[in-house]
Amino acid sequence: MAAKIHIRKNLNQNIALLWVPGHSGVSWNEKANSIAKQVSDFSPYIDCIASEDILSHLKKQSFQITEENYHKSKYQSLIGNIPDILTISKSTGNRLQDRLIDRIISKTITTPGLLYRFNLHSDPLCRVSNEINDISHILLKCQKYASVRVILRKKLNIVPANITYDVLLSHVLANKNHLLVFVQTLKYFDIV
Repeated sequence: MAAKIHIRKNLNQNIALLWVPGHSGVSWNEKANSIAKQVSDFSPYIDCIASEDILSHLKKQSFQITEENYHKSKYQSLIGNIPDILTISKSTGNRLQDRLIDRIISKTITTPGLLYRFNLHSDPLCRVSNEINDISHILLKCQKYASVRVILRKKLNIVPANITYDVLLSHVLANKNHLLVFVQTLKYFDIV
């Protein structure tokens, strides 16, 4: 807390401290405090475990359980393997943009092609090119977006015109500037 106050003070930000009443007298809180005290009194190891280590372990365990459940589900066969977004996705600093990028990487952004796979759309085909209208088609092949694609390739320094989805993503994720250019260009693809 002191470090956060110090940082805000150095940035000339206003600081307000508020008193918040404790939970004394709340029965469930008292019970939780009592149990926590018993554990800490009787466990010599409780002081040795950093909270960051506990959170890291729980997060890792949560991802493993989620991945196992996905591999056991019917969606595995429909969608296929989804890459671990946390390891390949760069952050724009904007939650909505990051979520959009994550959906593009995992090919789970809403398109007629994806909706059709789950019986939520009547036609999976693109009206312009009569191909499956999924995100890779929209970003790489659809004639409707040919001029936007040329501009995007120039901004991302992509020389060959005929690239794969993975190659496009590798250029997009190469650095934060490319990522921001890509996010700004997405509005011209009618998927935002």
